[in-house]
Amino acid sequence: MVEDDFFPDEPDEAGPPSAEAGGDPWNVLIVDDEPGIHQVTRLALGGIRFQGRPVEFLSAYSGREGLALLSARMDIALILLDVVMESDHAGLDLARAVREELHNHQVRIILRTGQPGVAPERQVIEAYDINDYKAKTELTRDKLYTALIGTLRSYADIVTIEQSRRMIEAHRQGLLKVIEASSAIFRLQTVPLFAQGVLEQLNALIFTDDEAVFARGGGLAALSLAAPLNVVAATGHYAGSNDRELRSVVAPPLAATIDRALAERRSIRASDHFVGFVQGRGEEANLLVIDGPVHLSAADASLLELFCRNVGIGYENLLLRGEVEQTQRDIIYRLGEVVETRSKETGNHVRRLAEYSYILGRALGLDEIEAEILRTASPMHDIGKVGIPDSILNKPGPLTPEERSVMQTHAAIGWQMLRDARPRILQAAAVIAHEHHEKWNGSGYPRGLAGDAIHLFGRITALVDVFDALASERVYKKAWELPRVLDLLRSERGQHFDPAVVDAFFGVLDQIEAIRGRYSDAAAPAG
Repeated sequence: MVEDDFFPDEPDEAGPPSAEAGGDPWNVLIVDDEPGIHQVTRLALGGIRFQGRPVEFLSAYSGREGLALLSARMDIALILLDVVMESDHAGLDLARAVREELHNHQVRIILRTGQPGVAPERQVIEAYDINDYKAKTELTRDKLYTALIGTLRSYADIVTIEQSRRMIEAHRQGLLKVIEASSAIFRLQTVPLFAQGVLEQLNALIFTDDEAVFARGGGLAALSLAAPLNVVAATGHYAGSNDRELRSVVAPPLAATIDRALAERRSIRASDHFVGFVQGRGEEANLLVIDGPVHLSAADASLLELFCRNVGIGYENLLLRGEVEQTQRDIIYRLGEVVETRSKETGNHVRRLAEYSYILGRALGLDEIEAEILRTASPMHDIGKVGIPDSILNKPGPLTPEERSVMQTHAAIGWQMLRDARPRILQAAAVIAHEHHEKWNGSGYPRGLAGDAIHLFGRITALVDVFDALASERVYKKAWELPRVLDLLRSERGQHFDPAVVDAFFGVLDQIEAIRGRYSDAAAPAG
């Protein structure tokens, strides 16, 4: 039994109070079946402060009661634990349960016993994860104070280390999210898709509740393809704002932040909005705007800046890739026009074919990227005709069987010309050149492929090539009337043409007709 008479008065821990003065108390749990121990401990240590925070005592009078309290609370710093209570080893059982069942390895445990023979010190220290062992007979107020302060200091250090570990882990997880978000948007290869992807990933990074941005606000991504800044992607109540000038669709306070971000060339966040500055080429500026509550720690803000820098890099790469692909498109159109000019046809045939292919590809479920590849590659379908003699290529009348055999070699010639090219557009062009004269029923050339063995690009190009050839005037024939052309397509459904492609074609016929009008041969330059 610890007697109060042994305890002289002791001062608070030396040193000025910390910035946490007046903060949450240090919770110390007394687990002992003797009520007097609780009273004496409170009397001996009452009024003590550590690091400017008070010490508060909680009481449990059995091991079971202590375990229940510890199961409900994770804010207990220290347990002053008796050994012998409802059983000779109740305290030891509680110490083991705290570590092994509750997995609480932060709380410090000081074992206090009035019967050292029941729980020998060396045996207990070796077998149980406790932090100190005291016989009640040796505990003066001074020693109890020293044990308390030393153990709280140890607990505070452990908590600080754990908080640092969690902050590092949170930062690591945040960095992984930024990397994943950046990776996701880098795969989007058109400006509208890129902008929409950036906005979606930005929402995911800022808001833990995915609906927050839609419930309370919206988002805008304005990429400066040209001055002034125009909206190229939008969510929430800004949906439908695409192609409008950015400042014209936002409230004056947000417009003021946008102007400030552009003037200072940096991201700005407020409690109710965020404007992310994304560096573009030279003086070009791109903005990501979230109109809604934004709650960010300093670490989150730095990660968001990293995300914005990655967006800038991705956008620059997108523009560069776009320039390369546009150059490829220009070369492909020129080559296609060369072939058509050799055969005394207008270059608008390849332009119509490109647009028809894109529209039909989208109707058949191709994504934007695949449909763009088809649009760019399809003008190369007849590239192999450069190997066909003019006498056959431009013969005004029907071809002889021998001449037709020579003409048909253009499919294999085109394949041989392009098959080793590495750019995916030219790889697609190689397939189209090789397969656009194959037929659904297997009666086509050069390999007699049938059904799905023919690449979808080849099946689409086969139909639009025949459609445009029949509907246009050629050196060897007059243009057919549209109803006659459409009747032929219907009759060849399941024979020459893939039924699904025919059905999709008639589903978008109004768009096909619009393309025919836009790129009519009458509008083509002479040559």
